[in-house]
Order: sequence, then C-alpha cells, then structure tokens
Amino acid sequence: MANYLVELRRRREGMLPAGHRSDALPTATVDSGLLVGLGPASEDPAQAVIRRVLTRLNAEGEGFSQDEQRALVRALVVQESDGMPRGVMEGVQQELSSTIGGGLGPLQTLMEDPSITEVMVNGPNQVYVERAGRLERTEIHFRDDRSVQALVERIVLPLGRQFNIRNPMVDARLPDGSRVNAVRPPISLLGTTLNIRRFPRAYSLLELIEAGAFGSGASGTEGTDGPVYPATAGPAGILAWAVRQGLNVLISGGTSSGKTTLLGALTEFIPPDERVVFIEDSAELQPRLPHVLRLEARRANAEGVGAVPIRSLVVNALRQRPDRIVIGEVRDLEVLDLLQALNTGHRGSLTTIHANSTRHVFLRLVQMATLRSADAGVVARRTVVESAACAVHLIVHTARRGGARVVESITAVDGVDDHWEPRCAELFRRQGTDLVPTGRTPGWLGPEGHWEVGV
Repeated sequence: MANYLVELRRRREGMLPAGHRSDALPTATVDSGLLVGLGPASEDPAQAVIRRVLTRLNAEGEGFSQDEQRALVRALVVQESDGMPRGVMEGVQQELSSTIGGGLGPLQTLMEDPSITEVMVNGPNQVYVERAGRLERTEIHFRDDRSVQALVERIVLPLGRQFNIRNPMVDARLPDGSRVNAVRPPISLLGTTLNIRRFPRAYSLLELIEAGAFGSGASGTEGTDGPVYPATAGPAGILAWAVRQGLNVLISGGTSSGKTTLLGALTEFIPPDERVVFIEDSAELQPRLPHVLRLEARRANAEGVGAVPIRSLVVNALRQRPDRIVIGEVRDLEVLDLLQALNTGHRGSLTTIHANSTRHVFLRLVQMATLRSADAGVVARRTVVESAACAVHLIVHTARRGGARVVESITAVDGVDDHWEPRCAELFRRQGTDLVPTGRTPGWLGPEGHWEVGV
C-alpha cells in the first residue's frame, strides 16, 4: 500500500504516464448505503478509521484532484483498517468517497438544488428542507444516528473543531459559505440534529424591489443620488439615498427575515472611493466594492482558546482607517464599541439586529450593552438609548409574510425627547401588500432638505 501512495505522488509530479495503472490499488465493489453491514458493536472502530483517514487526507491530499483524492481514500482505508471485515471496509470507503470535494453524502442532492434554502436533519429518519419559504419533508434518511454524527465530524474536522460528548454543539461553515449548526445527544433528545443554511446569493436592490420586498407598487432608485432628501421617492429610493449620503442604517427583524440579504443589497450604493471594513460572525456578505477589508470572528478551539469575538474585530477595525464599517449583525458587547464609533465620526455604517419591532431595537441594544457587561452598573440605560438614538439615522424593520421576506417599516431616528426616549418618525408603513408613506419627514433634515451632520 505504501508503494501505491508513493506512485500516486510520483504520477502527480509527472514521473509516470497519465494512463499508467497500478495493481497496488485494491479494487472494491461498494455496496449502496452508508456503512452497510456495520453493526452497533463495530460502529466505533469504523468511525475511528474514518477520522484517521480524514486526518491523513487533509494532510497528504492537498492539491489533489477529486479523482486522486478518492483513490487516496481507498488506499488509506485499506492501510488504516487492518483486520476490519471487507464489507465494513467497503462501507467506510463509500461514506468517505461521498464527501470528496465537499460532498455531503445523502444530503448532497439537496445541496445541489438551487430552490432549497435550508436543510434540516432531525435525527436519522427526518430530513426537512425549506423551499420558497415553506417546509417540506423529504424521503431522505440516514442509516442511523452514528452516520449523522460522522457527517458532522467530517464537516468540522478540517476546521480544527470537534463534535463529541465533550463538545455536543458546533457551528461551522461549508466551503461554499453555507452555515452549519449541529447538536448531538445527550443535549439533543431526537438524536443528532443538523441544520444547513444555504449560502445566499447576492441580490441587488432592484431584484428585491421586483420580488415585492418593498411593496407591490415600489419604484426604483432613480434620482436619489443628489444631496437633497428625495421626499417623493419610494422606500427603496430613500434607503439608496441614505447610504450614498453616509447615514447610519440599522436593519432589524426576526430570524430569517431577510436582514442580511437587504444589508448586502444596500452596500451597492456605497461610493466606490471609500474604504469599507466588513465584519461578520460567519462570512455571508458578498461585497462588490473596490476597496474592502473582510474580517470574520473565530470561536474557541477544542481547548477553549483562540476565540476572536466580533467586539475585538470592531476595535481593530477602527485602527484600519475605515470610511465605513459594515457589521453582519450586532448581538453582544460589540454594540458599545460600534455606538462609540458611530458617534465619533464613522458615518455611513450598516448593520443588523434581531428585534421584534423598531421600538424593540432600543430594548435589545440596552440588553446587549448592560446584561453581560462587567460595567453594567456604570452603563446606564439612558446612556445607551441616547447614544443609539444619536448614532442611528434609519431603522429598517423586516419580517416574513408567508414565504416572502418583506420590509415592514422604515423609521427615522432623531435623538431623544425630554423623557430620554428615542424620537422616531415612521416614514413608511406596510399596509397589506404595499409599503406606503406616512407623510412624515426625518427630524435630522436641515432647512433646505439636506442631511446636516450633527443635527
């Protein structure tokens, strides 16, 4: 077997003809299914072989084509599974080969369907997908719970993470950017659960308008590139104008309400001569700007060290001479550093936040700034609310309606009133399928309709 590994490497270096075949590589007729013939008593040894082969494949197969990686897998399985029954060894080869090139075994066909936005595995016998905003149960199933765990282990192994009894929950990202979350027993009572949120493609604001996100009669963004507030423009035009002028925009909404999609669409209106730092927990945004820095948070490794939270990235970004900061989502103490940055000259920043309504945004900001802060006694609610109300100019609230993700309202924020509550003016409000103007104007507009910095 060692001779075959040497031969494979020599072939890649051009030392053997491309059509040369070797008898050193054992051939096997692989049965269908995952780990066929693998009984409960022998599951652990088989999974141990899989882990050893994957570790060696990551170390020795770098730069190999998919066909070469499959050949290497077959060779390594034979080498690592000394004494294992042939049927079990063939099942191990099948399971490993199904993941070559980022394959996900039984889930691969689902991941190749562009209409599916989310894949949900509720134990080995229930696999659901989200398609057009609606849940559908599929006929796909795994052989047993160990096969689900093995798939998760193969996903996280190249990332240096573990998925076992000591680490029963894990977040990861597939090579295409899709987000992965998995939970196993004893935490999960259904068996191992796996959720894959597909990496979204970048939508333009025009595409969102055409999809009805801004109402059935929404117009485009024409005539919104001047300095004067376009009072007669539609909701999408107002947002495009706000981004061009350097206003700070916060997008709120529930889980999977389209916040990140809208955030990405708005970044197309950032002037191309500005330096922008993108900060994300898991890289999803696809900026199409000439001068971009991209930073991604990192979780602790299996030993509990090496974590780099978003807050650290925000602090570091301020030292990188950004014209703007775009944060995928604020969810923790980084809100303090962000608000400080927005109140000290870093205009035109964009971010999202989980919240049930525009008013709820300020409650969430206070919670994030105080509940987990070591200085909670010092960081008063009034300070947070005032800082946020002076820093944020527009709040865009999104929601899911049926299978659609829509904008529910656009609200201008203009500091605080005499009772230290945010002074808000709702500019657009959803009525049925339309997002209609309320007739109100932002309080931060100057006498000639310009946005006045510091007002």
